[in-house]
Amino acid sequence: MNIRIKTIILILFLAFNTGCSFFYKDSSKELFNKLNREIIVNFSKAISNDPDNFLFYFERGRANHDYGDYLGAIKDFKNSLRINPDSKVMFSLANTKYAYGDYKGAIKDFEKLVLRKELNDQVFYNIASAHLILLDYERAIDYYTKFIEYDKDEENAYLNRGNAKFKNSDFSGASKDYEKFLHINKSSYVVLNNLGVSKFKLGKYRSALKDFEKSLKQNSRNYSTLYNKSMTHFKLKEYKKACNDLEKSIKLGKEVFKEEYSKICI
Repeated sequence: MNIRIKTIILILFLAFNTGCSFFYKDSSKELFNKLNREIIVNFSKAISNDPDNFLFYFERGRANHDYGDYLGAIKDFKNSLRINPDSKVMFSLANTKYAYGDYKGAIKDFEKLVLRKELNDQVFYNIASAHLILLDYERAIDYYTKFIEYDKDEENAYLNRGNAKFKNSDFSGASKDYEKFLHINKSSYVVLNNLGVSKFKLGKYRSALKDFEKSLKQNSRNYSTLYNKSMTHFKLKEYKKACNDLEKSIKLGKEVFKEEYSKICI
């Protein structure tokens, strides 16, 4: 039996045979942390007995990652790769660097998997997301597109690619991606707002208004959408409607719109 599974079974056995005390006292997160601490201790002992077993470093690295010790996990995954350059371990190393905030390092490791042609769709998605965080919109778009070739039903890939296109001033492309997202998930007032803003940028004011109205039906207290709707009415010279929406935004506590209101409405 896998040593990781043995460890978890042992901990659960001990818990139930001590009256399940820590099951009731601790939250699920605390229990999860206790399990991972025990796994780390057990694999540390295993490594002492067999320091050349790459799986022991890998499993301890996984536990360190889950426990939130990303630097410890990175060290374990590197030790595991030193013994055996396994793709699964390399993927875990890249994921941990991403979680730690080392996006450039994560991209390098993910791209090693691309060069090996040992791919799964998640590699492309994670590379794309790292590039998006680093504001490299062209590469983000490229890798989200590669991911979508694998999985055409992942709504967040369209959302993120749409956001990257928007930041890259491709408002037409952004609109298409937001529409694809909404074809899968119709209940996102945020994406409806984003779609409206993209159409606003394209000068499609009437169509933008429809999207802002749909967004507000789902969340009537979203002052950002109210503001965007107001500016759209202003572009259409519908000043009374523009002022009504600005006034609603201010009533929701967005005092910063008062200056805009005084310029347009007073």
